[in-house]
Amino acid sequence: MAAMAVSAKTAEVATKARIREYLDLTLPECFLPELGEQKKGKVRDIYFAGDNVVMVTNDRVSAFDYILPNLIPFKGQVLNMISEWAFAQTKDIVPNALVGNVDSSVVVQRRMSNLNVELIVRGYLWGSMAAAYEKGDRTFCGLSVPEGLNRFQKFDTPLFTPTTKAEVGHDENMTLAEVEQLLGKDLACQAQDIAMKLYQRGA
Repeated sequence: MAAMAVSAKTAEVATKARIREYLDLTLPECFLPELGEQKKGKVRDIYFAGDNVVMVTNDRVSAFDYILPNLIPFKGQVLNMISEWAFAQTKDIVPNALVGNVDSSVVVQRRMSNLNVELIVRGYLWGSMAAAYEKGDRTFCGLSVPEGLNRFQKFDTPLFTPTTKAEVGHDENMTLAEVEQLLGKDLACQAQDIAMKLYQRGA
């Protein structure tokens, strides 16, 4: 037992030393004027180049719509790897924009139109919904939620709770009727159906 504890401690010390080596190897931002028009997102620098969009994923940290002062080494690269994996796992449900990863921090995607709606599916009472529920709210995005639920509780059926996709500030809840008004009924129904299928795949 003592040998195992010493071995674990040695591994921990070595891992922390390795992490310290890379703490300064972070990408806070990326300005490439040669690529043309730039849009600065919370964790991506985006360039519009003809039919494609070039996204440089940096190591900034965003939480609750705020950019924090901390940088995490290789965070952008890991985020790109997760995105590439997710696109590959879901391309049978919905085509995606990915053209390819040309660098561990750089993704090229086809230029597409943004719906300007965040398509959120909730399987559990959690996050901002749980906080509002505990304050007495029982209607979310036009949907009634029953009394007597506990935080983390699983819903009988996943809920489609779309929000606005705010450029600045916080996203705002939307009803399906509001999404239909913005996108048209057919596109809104298609978006909801795809969102639910993606949720089920992830679950």
